[in-house]
Amino acid sequence: MTENTAEFREEPQVTEKDFSNPAERIPKGFQEPQGVAGKKVAAKRKNQNETNEPFEVDYEEYFKFVNLTTSKESKDFDALMERYETLKGEGCDIERLDTAASGLVAEGGEFMEIVKKLKFQGKPWNDDNKEHLILELGDIMWYVANACMALGVTLDEVTFRNSVKLATRYPEGEFTVVRSENRKKGDR
Repeated sequence: MTENTAEFREEPQVTEKDFSNPAERIPKGFQEPQGVAGKKVAAKRKNQNETNEPFEVDYEEYFKFVNLTTSKESKDFDALMERYETLKGEGCDIERLDTAASGLVAEGGEFMEIVKKLKFQGKPWNDDNKEHLILELGDIMWYVANACMALGVTLDEVTFRNSVKLATRYPEGEFTVVRSENRKKGDR
């Protein structure tokens, strides 16, 4: 394999039956319904299994549900502007904070896209791709700086607070799965 070519794996053989009923592909240990919604899904699965009908969702009803569970500010420009005014009145630099949040997600996605291609698509680990990652990391830092300005903190303070948080979480001085998964109250 050369630096510019990817090694491709053979695609698995998939039959139409493999995709006919999503309920049949649930991994062991995950079949039991959780909560009210889970019980409704279980009832629907049972009915679909008994009638041999495919598992389907009424997307018109789903869109109505999504609309009902979306905040007014997410759907109404005037309500959003009113919320922005409230936040500004409380001292929030919402324009810069919004810019930072949007940019961090977008640039983090671009950084991840390169890593994804390195891991899964045979993109070579070379100086050009490393430079691309560094440039994207620079874009991320630009948005981190905006977030710091919006929050009125320095990068030093953010780094220090993060160090204190992690030192408290991992008192032995190193990562453990147990401490990562079983956090004390207030550890965010």
